Amino acid sequence: GMSGFGGGGGGGGGGMGGLDQQFGMGGNGVDPYGQSPYMAQAEPEQEPAPRVATKGMKLVMGGAKKKDSMLAAMAAEDNLAPLSIKKKKASSASAAAAASVAPSTPVSIVAEEKVTVALNREGAVEQSDIKGTLSLVANTPEGADVHVVVNKDILKGLGAGWTFATHPKVSKPSYEKQGLLKLKASGPGKGFPIGRPVGILRWGYSAPDGAPITINCWPEEEGGNSINVNIEYELSRDMTLEDVDIMIPLGTTDAPDIQSIDGNYKHNPRDGVMLWHFDRIDQKNSSGSLEFTISGSDTDAFFPISVSFSSKNLLCPVDVRGVTSGGTGAQVGYAVSKMVVPESYRCA
Repeated sequence: GMSGFGGGGGGGGGGMGGLDQQFGMGGNGVDPYGQSPYMAQAEPEQEPAPRVATKGMKLVMGGAKKKDSMLAAMAAEDNLAPLSIKKKKASSASAAAAASVAPSTPVSIVAEEKVTVALNREGAVEQSDIKGTLSLVANTPEGADVHVVVNKDILKGLGAGWTFATHPKVSKPSYEKQGLLKLKASGPGKGFPIGRPVGILRWGYSAPDGAPITINCWPEEEGGNSINVNIEYELSRDMTLEDVDIMIPLGTTDAPDIQSIDGNYKHNPRDGVMLWHFDRIDQKNSSGSLEFTISGSDTDAFFPISVSFSSKNLLCPVDVRGVTSGGTGAQVGYAVSKMVVPESYRCA
């Protein structure tokens, strides 16, 4: 069985047992310590627990499930599927569930950034790659013939390190001159496909300051087959991370002896892994630490540490200023959603 959550320090400790089902750690054969342990499993019929104020610290997975199923629907027919729903049979079920909800606007726009970060053991950023895509979904025939205006003036001023590219079917001159994203071809049958996302703008940024969070882990041998581990995180960008999991391998099935902790933790003895969890990391808790002792003599056992989270705060300040009809120039209703997906985030 799983041990319950421990609360700590200012973490407001209540008991966190009984969450195995929500964490997909019941015997459903899904390895929770894969890329993203909290993503919705194949149970679309189960409503997530409502957000209620309780004395203890309670983890509610509602947001992640909804977001994932929406993303699954948008990504189902395009190769935009994020890692969190790849290789999961659940995605088709959740995609179908999401698709049954009719979109409320003729156009849906998704701005998504995939983040790949490698940190060394001192917490320095060795690699940070951000790859962004602005995708458009035409939900109705009206939405298929549209022009999208973005804040090109702001994007142009971003300076060195940023790259932008329009889709080959999008008119590059109109983007360069006016920040107008429109298909080169126009007319009947030439518009955006209905119900399928199409990437219209991509961007990239590869500099250390793009990494949203850094991890610094210090394991020290205490002798007598005991290791003392101090680990800290620091939010390095002004953004809000939600559902943050810092996964620390322990090198043993023994339980860690927690000395002090910000946030919460869960111990998975079967896999010899400890999950350090925060519902939210933002400017109010922009750094935090965890100290524990555990049996062992190998200080390399605690690496690689991997981090997963979700966020709506893109690094790229891309913004949609308006969507108009290609034929009449009239305003067309649209909705924009933004999301950040960590593809691989490791401290090794």
